[in-house]
Amino acid sequence: MTGARVRLVRADPAGNVTLLVLTPVAAADRARTAVELLDRFGGEQVGFLAPPRLGGEARLEMMGGEFCGNALRSLGALRAREAGPGVHELEISGCDHLLRVRTDLPGGSVRGEMPLPERLEIWHGLETAVFPGIVHALWRGEPGDPAHARALTAALAEHYAAPAAGVMYLWEADRTMVPAVYVRDTDTLFFESSCASGSAAAAALLAREAGGTFPLRQPGGEIIARAEMTAGELSALTIEGPVTLGEAFETVIDGEAVLV
Repeated sequence: MTGARVRLVRADPAGNVTLLVLTPVAAADRARTAVELLDRFGGEQVGFLAPPRLGGEARLEMMGGEFCGNALRSLGALRAREAGPGVHELEISGCDHLLRVRTDLPGGSVRGEMPLPERLEIWHGLETAVFPGIVHALWRGEPGDPAHARALTAALAEHYAAPAAGVMYLWEADRTMVPAVYVRDTDTLFFESSCASGSAAAAALLAREAGGTFPLRQPGGEIIARAEMTAGELSALTIEGPVTLGEAFETVIDGEAVLV
């Protein structure tokens, strides 16, 4: 059988365009399907709705099994459209517990709870935040070219055996940040319009120096990252920014049937 029909929604969380696939797709076919959808419709990443495993309202599996904070916020916006605004407890790949997403904020903003990093450390001279599902390095200075970003993020993903890795190029003077994220299973690198988990990583690393709230200006818009400290230890991370949703539409996927 060929030509499986799937339904999807285009989400825009601070410019980090995410395709949300509403039709269940077999895990083995998600990476291939994601590449096809990105080629056809553009965007920076793809997430697939899947049955909840942890008792959450909804679950999203990313195209490479990675964690993504902007996709989580996009799922929150979708859930608010379906069930009404408020606080929604959601699941996403790369995280083994429920995360709360608040959708009743002014201006279309959505605030997502982030998992805490497993550790903060130095890797080849770079400050690094290791999260379940993704690892980020903080590069204080101007972005390198795509070859530099690909080599760095691929090496990060390999070293930490992570499904995805990012390098956050940060100008400290005005807190401007350019994220580059590599996903191993799809072998894709994007200089993203914004990166929520990268923003959380930057906040976690910067919070050790001063303050706890970090508005980070990124190519697609601003994300506000907050790092809460308790007795000198990182105790909570959230990220907040605008999310807009398009209307659901259908398309036909080439190749063998991928539906489950």
